[in-house]
Amino acid sequence: MKMQTDTLDIPLLLRLIEENPEWRALFRRALLSDDILELPELFRRLSAHVEAIAESQWQINEVLRELAEAQRQTDESVKALAEAQRRSEEAQRRSEERLDRLEAAVQELAEAQRQTDESVKALAEAQRRSEERLDRLEAAVQELAEAQRQTDESVKALAEAQRRSEERLDRLEAAVQELAEAQRQTDESVKALAEAQRRSEERLDRLEAAVQELAEAQRRTEQRVEELAEAQRRTEQRVEELAEAQRRTEQRVEELAEAQRRSEEAQRRTEQRVEELAEAQRRSEEAQRRTDERVDVLAQKVDHLSVEVNNLRRTIGATVEEEAEDWVMVLLEQKGYQILEEPRQVRMDGEVDVAIPAARDGQALWAVVEAKTRLSRREIEDWANRMRSEGFRQRLAQHGVPGPYLVYIYGLRVDAACDAAARRFGIGLVTGRGERVPPGPLLPPAQSEGEEN
Repeated sequence: MKMQTDTLDIPLLLRLIEENPEWRALFRRALLSDDILELPELFRRLSAHVEAIAESQWQINEVLRELAEAQRQTDESVKALAEAQRRSEEAQRRSEERLDRLEAAVQELAEAQRQTDESVKALAEAQRRSEERLDRLEAAVQELAEAQRQTDESVKALAEAQRRSEERLDRLEAAVQELAEAQRQTDESVKALAEAQRRSEERLDRLEAAVQELAEAQRRTEQRVEELAEAQRRTEQRVEELAEAQRRTEQRVEELAEAQRRSEEAQRRTEQRVEELAEAQRRSEEAQRRTDERVDVLAQKVDHLSVEVNNLRRTIGATVEEEAEDWVMVLLEQKGYQILEEPRQVRMDGEVDVAIPAARDGQALWAVVEAKTRLSRREIEDWANRMRSEGFRQRLAQHGVPGPYLVYIYGLRVDAACDAAARRFGIGLVTGRGERVPPGPLLPPAQSEGEEN
């Protein structure tokens, strides 16, 4: 009897609320808890908080990408510096090898110069001895000329023989001692002039041969002197060439020293640059470490926030399901349905948020409700397809919800396209303000396996 009174009074109450909009807030505060009333504001704050988290996450990803790019550029710079260092060391090694070869060449040139100096000294000594021998030969020739003069004075009687002797002595310049002995013998024995003349002629023959030998020796000496002079000239020319080579070597050594200095300066700058890069790398690693720490902290905060969001979602979901349950039960009673049992939630693959057993005019049915905080056209389509699935209705029957089915969907917030979608699929659309689209015809129960066969 009480159920009929409530059913009769509710339409009047709803009409009065519609006629007096100011009553809605009063009834909402009276019927709904503070938690339910605060849900829209909590949802807005949650949405803003989630968007801020997404923005922070995007910024973190951007910073990580920039750090990765900076790290890659740092690695490439270090590789390029390592390659430049290797080339510099290779050039340094080649320069040292060339310097070693130049030092060896300079040492060889110094040794050759020393040997040349010794040879020049030996040639000078030989030249000096040759000049001394020539001086002695000239003195001996002068002595021979003096002895010949004395012989000419002593043997005036032998003019013809003496003339021949003078002609032969003019050609000879080198038998001074033998001519002096012959002259002494001529002075001591004028009487035996013929015999002495004969012996003089024999001695003159020997002297002529000796003088010829002396002349040949003099010719060979002059030829040797000319060869020595030519050798001296070549030696002086070689010495000049060596001096020029020495000058070029010193100039090249100076150039190599300058190149070595520049290489050392470049090496110093390279080492300084490597130290700077090492310092930059250290700062980058420190920044990376701080970033990792901040990312870890943010990850912890995100995990904590995810837990809170999930908890809030569960709270909001449970609240939305309870509100959907209340509204659908009110609507069923308004339409003359009797609630047979307490509503239940069916947990299976593709759960049903609310299932309410009801009956009218002797026909039992099940009102099945899908509850969403934010409802879109796609979710209406998905719910309709699930309910139209024979297999899904069979699973519902296996979980104690055999049908037929009066299909509803509830949305705390509803997109504009939802009304048309609900009408097209024959699904009742309910919001916090009541029923916006009535449900279509009942969906039949699933056929059993025997019926299918």
